[in-house]
Amino acid sequence: VRLDPKADPLEADVKSLSSVTAAAFGQRRKMLRSSLKSLGDPTPLLNAAGLEGNERAETLSIDAFAALSRALADTRTG
Repeated sequence: VRLDPKADPLEADVKSLSSVTAAAFGQRRKMLRSSLKSLGDPTPLLNAAGLEGNERAETLSIDAFAALSRALADTRTG
């Protein structure tokens, strides 16, 4: 078995990534727009990540979660 590191790391804040995934998967079969409301207004997060909001957590890529977590970290710092 050989493990090769990914060329581009996700560069996601672990705390923000944890918050986003917990909110996204916290309610079964909910669209992101609804499930991310626990983090505040989801519209800026979705816009920054380039998502519509009608996606479900189980359909998102890892890169989409990383984009959401970066957007959340940006709103917390700035």
